[in-house]
Order: sequence, then structure tokens, then C-alpha cells
Amino acid sequence: MTEEKDAYPEQCRDHLEKMMGSFIPRILHLENLMNDITSRHFSSGDERGVLFFYSLTPQMSFKKRIDMFLNMLRIHFNDIYRTYEKDLKKLHEIDDHRAHLEQRMLNITENVLNNRDDRVQCTGSKNGKSFTRETDNKEHERKIRLCSQVTTALKIIQREIILRAYHS
Repeated sequence: MTEEKDAYPEQCRDHLEKMMGSFIPRILHLENLMNDITSRHFSSGDERGVLFFYSLTPQMSFKKRIDMFLNMLRIHFNDIYRTYEKDLKKLHEIDDHRAHLEQRMLNITENVLNNRDDRVQCTGSKNGKSFTRETDNKEHERKIRLCSQVTTALKIIQREIILRAYHS
């Protein structure tokens, strides 16, 4: 059972590549962004690197970067809808991909809740120098809210998929 679960992203990728051709680089790009968000901001508080967004928008707050990411997700799915709006089977397959992203965010939220502590130590490096700092529950609350934003957006995208599939 675990092997199947671990193999899902590769199977999903292969299937989507056959199904969508030129869309696959954008899907992989979104998955890379999601991995950046999860590993660098939501998992253990490790700050080894900087999100892709930071290089593009250094003046933006983290919340704005998340909003930008959510907009990219919506644009990505909308482009696919336009291409496949008459094909119910493919819309269901696209929704499976959306559900996979949503499940990932739910898992991250659960990890954040399980790793909760009064004080959380974060380690990382900046400009080649290591650092350690402590954060409090407010940072965990912020991470949970941001995870919640992403899962809510993915649920809205799901509703859009259903509406397009059955009312096109």
C-alpha cells in the first residue's frame, strides 16, 4: 500500500504528460514551487534556501507570495479547463491531480500541528553562515493559516472543475 502511495506522483506525472503534452513543464514547475513551499516554510521550519518567489519579488510579504502562488495554480488549471472542457474523463483526471496537491497541503498542516511546541528551534544557513533561532506558536499558527488558504483555494478549484465538467 505504501509503495503505491509513494509511486503516485511519478504515475500521475507520466499520465498527465501523455494527456496534456505541453502543459507538463508548467505542472512540474508548480510541483517544484509546492515542494519549495513545503520544505522551506512548512515542514520543520528549516530555512536552508529561499523560495523561487523571493528572487522575483523581494519586497513582497510571504502572504503575498502565497497569494501569487494560488493565482498561478488557478491560471494553470483554467488553461487546462479551456483545452479539455468538453472531455469529462480528462476533467476527472485533472481533478485527481488537484486532489493530490490538496492532500499534500493537508498532510503539511497535520505535520505542523503535530510538531507544535511552545518554542520551536529552527536551523538554517544564510550567506554561507549557519544560524539557529527559536520561534513561538504564532509562527505555527501562521503556517497553519497559510496551509488552510491553499487547501481552500484547491477546494474552490475543485468546484470549478465540477461546474465546468457538468455544465459545459
